[in-house]
Amino acid sequence: MTVAGSTTARRARRPRPAAAPAPAAATPADGPVAGAVPALLPPEWRLFVGRWLESAGCVIQQAARGDWEVELSPALQRRWRRQRVRLVFDPQRPTLPRGAWFTAPGSGAGRRLLEAALEEPMVAHRTALAHVPGAPEDGIASVCRVRALSWGPARLGPVRYERRVAFHAVVTRWGGRPSQESWVLLMGADGSCIEWAEALQLPDVRPREGLYGIGEPLEAGERMAWMRTAREVFETLLEEREAEWERAIARLRDDELDRLGAFYTARIEEEEERLRRRASAPEDGDLTHGDATSLKLEWERRAAEVRQRWALRTEVRLWGIEEWSWPVADLEQELRSGAVHVRLTSRVDVARGRPALPACPGCGQPAELLARSRGQIVCARCG
Repeated sequence: MTVAGSTTARRARRPRPAAAPAPAAATPADGPVAGAVPALLPPEWRLFVGRWLESAGCVIQQAARGDWEVELSPALQRRWRRQRVRLVFDPQRPTLPRGAWFTAPGSGAGRRLLEAALEEPMVAHRTALAHVPGAPEDGIASVCRVRALSWGPARLGPVRYERRVAFHAVVTRWGGRPSQESWVLLMGADGSCIEWAEALQLPDVRPREGLYGIGEPLEAGERMAWMRTAREVFETLLEEREAEWERAIARLRDDELDRLGAFYTARIEEEEERLRRRASAPEDGDLTHGDATSLKLEWERRAAEVRQRWALRTEVRLWGIEEWSWPVADLEQELRSGAVHVRLTSRVDVARGRPALPACPGCGQPAELLARSRGQIVCARCG
């Protein structure tokens, strides 16, 4: 993940502050990315640097004053022409050790790391932690209403993990008033779009690094199918969003064109009045500049510039892909009405503790309302 912003080191001499107590040594379980993080740097940056260096085959050792002593991998040794490097994350350090790199998002070392990281794409692997409880107490009744029926007790089946892929993109709108939005799209194992949100991360999910319960890797055909489906879904969402943006900026564009038209209409009327006065007093020298035709041409040129400036242009940039191990389970619950007993099944998103809509016994479509009709349980669509 790329962290925006920049932080530069201050080189000017200043009075040395009082010595602070030495930070506690990191335990082996914490890894090289644990420990105290300087307050002036975003914590995501230090985490990103540590994870990327480890994935690139580097060996990280803790050094004094929170620095890292990094033994570079053979590929990075050839790229940067050195075997080891010391990374300094403290922007308050007045001087740096010999050969050390100050590492911040906008520094020289930060740019080297980002350039090297962008050459080879990486996929993040995460597991969505299960919500406790895995399903609400009232079960399917929390999402489906009934009429003249009653629900029996709910029974949650065993939790299983399935593979899902999240695509992160930034959508930029150019034209009129530029704006930018962050989108995340979650797709299931069958290539269907499960949900999408206008946010940086998936909402209401507690992640953990690594995949749980999924051992087999993705095949190349599955990757290509997911990418094609994701592109189609993004295009569909973008068309809907562009229609909303067009309605939002159309009023502002029309207002500017109306102001421009009122201005040039007044100018043309003034010029026509000058022409009438010129016909009656040709010796008047103050009325010899401009004419209505040139004003109309200028009006058309300015109106075309306004329309071009307000023309809607969108740009979608895919910046991240996450592979998820997602907990799901089946929820069974009986629906009763006298002698009629029907067992319904709903799929539960255990990561959020949220059941899906049950299928209607009549038509099989997701039902928000169920009722009894002619001895059968049907939804509002087929009832």
